Amino acid sequence: MTTYEIPSHAPQLSELLRYVPHADMAVLGTTAPEPAVLAHTDERARSLEVDQLRTGKGPSVEVATSQRAVLADLNQIRTYWPDFARRARELRLHSLLIVPLEPVFPAGALSLYAHRSHAFDDHDEDVVRRSLPDLVRR
Repeated sequence: MTTYEIPSHAPQLSELLRYVPHADMAVLGTTAPEPAVLAHTDERARSLEVDQLRTGKGPSVEVATSQRAVLADLNQIRTYWPDFARRARELRLHSLLIVPLEPVFPAGALSLYAHRSHAFDDHDEDVVRRSLPDLVRR
């Protein structure tokens, strides 16, 4: 798996965290044409994304494939993605909001993570979706 960064995306990711106040970190990843981390705000988020891309399992990979968002707490997904849940718990991450990057990166996902439970809601998902065109503009 290749890990490369698109440096111009990092400032937008950091800016996005200001609009989703309970998000502690963010990462952009894609599964095609080859699995890659495009940008991240925190090394822990990058590490979690790399693990998912390497194994082909986890909520980020699922969102990139299905094009359906995931908004959940760790205890809600631990049986579906046990390895991811275990790793996220080790990193003390308890909530996630992951949205597809369609149409710019159809095989990509933007993942937001939070240390507290119940950190995200539908409003946060709306904010993220409205921000995507600016975030992933090439």
